Amino acid sequence: MDRCESNLALVDFEQVDQDGYSSGYESTPSDSESSTSTQKPQSNRLIPISHNRGPVKIKEKMSYRNTQALTEQLKVISSIPELCDVTFEVGSEKVKVHGVKVILGTRSRVLYNLILKKQKEAEFQRKADKKDKKNKTSIQTDKVTIVVKKYEPEDFRKIIQFIHSGAVDINSSCVAGLLCGASQFGLDDLERACWDFVNHSVKSGTISKVIPSAKRYIHHKTGQQLLEKIFSLTQQSVDL
Repeated sequence: MDRCESNLALVDFEQVDQDGYSSGYESTPSDSESSTSTQKPQSNRLIPISHNRGPVKIKEKMSYRNTQALTEQLKVISSIPELCDVTFEVGSEKVKVHGVKVILGTRSRVLYNLILKKQKEAEFQRKADKKDKKNKTSIQTDKVTIVVKKYEPEDFRKIIQFIHSGAVDINSSCVAGLLCGASQFGLDDLERACWDFVNHSVKSGTISKVIPSAKRYIHHKTGQQLLEKIFSLTQQSVDL
C-alpha cells in the first residue's frame, strides 16, 4: 500500500511583470479639457517618452521532486545504529530497533513526550551519579533507550520505518501490530490504511488470515476492536 510517487514538475514560465512598462508614447490631454473656447482647437498628438528600455526579464522556475528516492533513503536510517540516537528494546528478547529522535518527535506527539521524559530521567540519573563519589564511570550521552514490551519486534520495526519514511507494506501478518501502533502513536494516515486493508480482506474473502495477527494483540484496546470488527464484518458478509 505504498502510495509514494515521484513527480517531475516541468519549467513554469511566470507572466512577465508589466508594471512600469510603456510602449514609448503617450497622449496629451485634449484642448477641451486644458484650453478655453477662444483658443484654436488642437488635435491630440503623440509624444515620445523613451526609446531606451532595457530587455524584459522572464523569470524561470523548475520544481523537481523525487519522493520515492527520499523514501528509500529514509528507510535505511533505522538500519544504521550509528546514525540514530534512539534505541527501542522490543519484546521479551529486547530486540533493538533504532530511530532518529528529531524525526520520531516531529511525526508523533506521543513519541515526542516519551523521548522527552526519557531524556529528563537520564539527566536526573547523571546528576545523581555525580553526587555519588563511588560512581565515576558515568558517561554523558544524548542517546535514549526505550523499552517496548507489547509489540512483536518485526511489527514495531515496520512502525518505526513508516514514521521515518512515510511508507510501509501492510499484510495480514502485520496489520494488527501496525494498527495498534498507529492508534497508540497518533499516526492517523497509517490507521486509515490498516482499516482499509481489513475491509479489503473481508471483501476478498481472506480475512481469516488476519485473525492470528489480531489475537496476538488482544492485550491492546485496538487489537480487541480489530477482532470485534472482523467478526462483525464477516457476519455481515454471511448474512448477505
